[in-house]
Formats: sequence, C-alpha cells, structure tokens
Amino acid sequence: MALAQSVVNIIRPTAGTWRVVLSRWALYIVAMLPGLLAMRRHLEQTVGLRPWFQDVEMPLDMLSFKFVAAELLGGMSLLMLGAFFVWVLQLVWLAGALQLLDTSKNYLPGKIFANGWSYLGRFVRVAVFSILAIIALHLALKFVFGSLAARAELDDWTVQKSFFDLNLWRAVLTFTALTLVGTFAFWARVITVADSRRKLRRLPLLLLRLFVRRPVSALIFQFAAIAVVLCVQAVALWSWRQSGGGIAWLVLWAMLLLVASWIWQLRIRAALIIWQREDLRLVRD
Repeated sequence: MALAQSVVNIIRPTAGTWRVVLSRWALYIVAMLPGLLAMRRHLEQTVGLRPWFQDVEMPLDMLSFKFVAAELLGGMSLLMLGAFFVWVLQLVWLAGALQLLDTSKNYLPGKIFANGWSYLGRFVRVAVFSILAIIALHLALKFVFGSLAARAELDDWTVQKSFFDLNLWRAVLTFTALTLVGTFAFWARVITVADSRRKLRRLPLLLLRLFVRRPVSALIFQFAAIAVVLCVQAVALWSWRQSGGGIAWLVLWAMLLLVASWIWQLRIRAALIIWQREDLRLVRD
C-alpha cells in the first residue's frame, strides 16, 4: 500500500511539475535547434555540393549517412561550444528543479534557474569525479577486451565470435558503465541539494549505503529512467535520419523531447521522496 501511494505521489503533478517539465523541454529545444540549423547550413555547403549526394533519396542509406556524419566533423567546434554551454545550463536547471520539487522547502516557482547557480560549483566537482570514473572504466574495459581480442586471434575464434560478439558485449558493457556513472552523479547532486551540503566527501559512502538499502527504487529505477531518456533521444535522432524533413518530423521531435522532459521530473521527484525517508540524510558533511 505504501509503495502504491508513493507511485501515485510521484505521478500526480504538483505545483511546480509543469514548470520543471516545460523548462527542461525548452532547454532541449535551445540545446538542439541552433546546432541542427548550424549543421544544416554546414552540410549544405559541404555534402550538398558533393557529386555523390546530388541524387540521393531520403531516407538516407547507411553508407550515405556515414558520409554525412563524417562531414559533421567540420563543424564540431561549434557543436562542442554549444554543448558545453547547454551542459552548464542543464546543471543549473537540475539544481533549481530539485529545490522547486522538494516539498520540504518553499521556493518561488519562477526561480528554477536563478536558484540553481549557487550549486554549480559543487555540481562541477561531481562531474569531475564522474569523468575520472568514466576514464577508469574505459581503461578497464579496453584492457579486458584487448586481452580477449588477443586470445581470439591465438585460439582462432570465428569471425562472429571474435568480432561481432566482442564488439556487441563491449558496447553493452560500456553503455551500462556510463549509465551507472550517470546514476551515481545524479544521486550525488540530489543529495547535495536536498541536504544543502557544501562538502561532498561523504557522498560516495552515502550512495553505496543507499543502493544497498534500496537497490530497486534508488538504483535500478534511476538506471532504467536514464536508459529510457537516452533511448527517447536516440529515437528522435533516428526519426530525423528516416525523415525527409517537414512539419511532421518537427512535431514528432518536439513530442519525444517532451516525453524525455516528463521522465526527468519523475526521476527527480522519485529521488526526493526516497531520500526524504532515509535516516542517512542525517549524516553530516
């Protein structure tokens, strides 16, 4: 009964739910639309002038799609600059959304971004630790699969087993590792804001204890939510590839981003409800 009530509390919109969802949706649009427009102009001046592209049909076949993706490298600096700016805004948004949706605090609804700036430095520190963890996991996976590739050559494995299967498992484990790191980083930021923590040294131990206590709601649910959001964004990109453009694709793209935004606020509210019931939050910095 308590579980059902918690699910209802998470799904039922609160006073700040739609502000959080729409602000996240607007952030997605701001993040992606300028980049798409810039890339479209860049591709028109590069791919659009290539002889092999003159008579290509939509949707693009995989070979043509790879050629187009290769041409994107020419405008990568613009994309990287825009991605960094949006990444900073995303951290500020998350801090503000956590405060707005926290029922134990009383913040003005219109202050999502304004309230988030004070946590930017602490969130960047979490990001630095996450990057170090990603590098360590990448090196570990590289070592393991490098050893397996050497063994495959010595033991004369089949092409299916030595190339396709190894690459598939490497991709699956890499995605799992990155998503786990993302889950840890998300929870670290939730706890930082929920408890107004200034020091982060106890967060790793708190997170491990939380995941041991609540492996399903704290770890598996958040892991699945991140995976779903990434899949939704991948569907948006695939829809762009499969579409010849036009209003229909723009509407679909906008709706998928709205779904991703809704899932984001569900993640935040679920995490806040879980953490508010934990005695772990009484542990000082």
